[in-house]
Amino acid sequence: MIAKPRLSFWAFVILIPAFVIPFAHAHPSDISYLRVKVERQRVELRFTFNLLSLTRFVAIDLNQDRKIERTELDAAAAALTDYFNQHIELNINEQKTALGQARPFECVWPETDGSSSVAETDYPVRYVDITFMHEVKPVLADLWLNFDIWQQTGPLGTIEATYEQDDLRTQVPFSQGEPDYLYDTGYAVEDVFQEPVVKDAPPKDKTFIPPTWVLPIVELFLLIVFVEGVFRFVFPRKKP
Repeated sequence: MIAKPRLSFWAFVILIPAFVIPFAHAHPSDISYLRVKVERQRVELRFTFNLLSLTRFVAIDLNQDRKIERTELDAAAAALTDYFNQHIELNINEQKTALGQARPFECVWPETDGSSSVAETDYPVRYVDITFMHEVKPVLADLWLNFDIWQQTGPLGTIEATYEQDDLRTQVPFSQGEPDYLYDTGYAVEDVFQEPVVKDAPPKDKTFIPPTWVLPIVELFLLIVFVEGVFRFVFPRKKP
């Protein structure tokens, strides 16, 4: 007599695809990177996307030859910068602002035979650094980032962010389920609790300044002496 499989066995078999399928679809090409360098009056945002993600944001291979030249990437820089400013929201000190001044794109791959072109099959493993600089005054208190790029990257897309402040490193993952994050620098609190610097009082001038009534008396005395001298000169006394 053959024993019938238990119900728990069939439940396990049914649930296998629920665990296996997401991992089968996950791929390193779905992961992008961000470094946020925090300073008192400046923040630097360096995004690292692969070419596959960038082609999902804007059209880069305009001649449709299934490869991307450096000149094509440079030509698409303005369109990519506009896309990032429209789909990545940045608030500094609770004020919405643009991402900042864009730096030239940096291709993170070596040239081959004097050419930096990348074939379509290599798009997922060829990365580009895209950096924005933002000056902040009077001091960077906090910054909030919110990503709205998941329609292009897909639901499995993620951004592994690292916030760097002095010797502190904070890892923050962004995803469709967690698209935003508020980072508090603490710089504003430092300024509140910082003791004011007491400046030394300037040394007092020890020069003697006579009272205002002294000068008229001196002038009157000199005048009397002068008049008396003139009188004696004009009318000298006769000897007895």
